Amino acid sequence: MKIALLADIHGNYHALEAVLEDIQKQQADKIIVLGDIVFKGPLPEKCVQAVRALNAVTLRGNIDELVAHNRIQEGFAKSEEHAAALQKEMDWNRERLSADDIAYLAGLAFAHEEQLTEHLALRCVHATPQNILDIVLPTEDEASLERMFAQSRARIVAYAHIHQPFVRFFQGKALFNTGSVGLPFDGDPRSSYALLEAEEDDFRISIRRLRYDIDGAVRAFRGSGHPFAQSVIDAIKAGRRPV
Repeated sequence: MKIALLADIHGNYHALEAVLEDIQKQQADKIIVLGDIVFKGPLPEKCVQAVRALNAVTLRGNIDELVAHNRIQEGFAKSEEHAAALQKEMDWNRERLSADDIAYLAGLAFAHEEQLTEHLALRCVHATPQNILDIVLPTEDEASLERMFAQSRARIVAYAHIHQPFVRFFQGKALFNTGSVGLPFDGDPRSSYALLEAEEDDFRISIRRLRYDIDGAVRAFRGSGHPFAQSVIDAIKAGRRPV
């Protein structure tokens, strides 16, 4: 079985197009989306429509939850200014999504477990199995990483949220992050997604990095009225977190 896992699209439809085209070339048997379809990028509505058309297992990211419920989660905003900026961008996104799209985001699942083979199971979450806002970095010690496997028989865990792709093996288990389709934070502006191939007791995880039409994504901001367009443009060009 070959599964493509992608996440953190963040309204960047041009990046999503490139990833979906590559997934088709790789002949993946299944696609799993680990959340954060909207926010930051110029085309949230097109991204939601494209993901919905996949009929794939799709999880709720923290930003999907925020936009769907028009509510900033407790602890997410770091200051009053940050809260005001989140609300402003949340309003911009909600104006572009249909009521049906918003209901779709609100109805996405928190987590998913998949039996890959008789002996291999995969757990998928956006951030952690405990909380949609928690941050797990690739440098954390093994004891901290164990929470990703808590109360599950899965030997493999896939997650997103930090926009930094990596694969780490420990104690016979594997933890990996898909990286971000539309808004990488690791200094590499190329889109990122993961391929998981499993057969009997064996599996292989690979991270794929793809160039996409960044100029097209930048042009899509023109006339959009996006409240923080330049900040996002600078971020997608640099592969860094928006400031």
